Amino acid sequence: MFNESVRQEIYSYRGLELPINADEKYRFIPMLIERMADEFTAAMELHSKVLAVRIDLQAVESSETNTPIEELMKWFKQDLNRRYHMKNIGHFWVREISRKKGIHWHLVLLLDGNIMQSSWAVTDKIKNYWEEVKGTGKIFIPKNCFTQIKRGDKEAFNKAFYRASYLAKERSKKSSNKVRCFGASKLAKLIRGRNETRTTNKEA
Repeated sequence: MFNESVRQEIYSYRGLELPINADEKYRFIPMLIERMADEFTAAMELHSKVLAVRIDLQAVESSETNTPIEELMKWFKQDLNRRYHMKNIGHFWVREISRKKGIHWHLVLLLDGNIMQSSWAVTDKIKNYWEEVKGTGKIFIPKNCFTQIKRGDKEAFNKAFYRASYLAKERSKKSSNKVRCFGASKLAKLIRGRNETRTTNKEA
């Protein structure tokens, strides 16, 4: 799946100079950075404020599929829609395998920051679902796990993206034809569809 990895601190993409959490030890996968950047920029176009939250999830038992994280995202989005009428929820996850942690997922959420302003409410919901309701495993909350981004705030955007870029590291990624090693929302596709509709309407 991944035929290229690089090592650099700034990655240029579609007019953005993206800060990357990489050093001499970590190489990253450009395709993952670009896919993540598309979701970040789409989220900022859809919401004047975005709450970016990073969470790590570990499975107790080995899983040959991504069903646990896929079911989590389905439940989480339905819950936010039902409780807060929140729509256009962005996410990006990667699947990794290591000797120490076994199978685990790293997750970034991109939420409407006008509605959801506390990362605690988010992590508490996911922790309860993952550990108590489903008993899938444990979740781990990285230090400084969230960033509140206002549209046009380049510093906050870069701060959040730098933290999220850890997901694009090459290490521990094992791709195959049977199991995807990443998944993402479709906010960028939604934006493209809207823009195409506007263009068509103007031409009509």
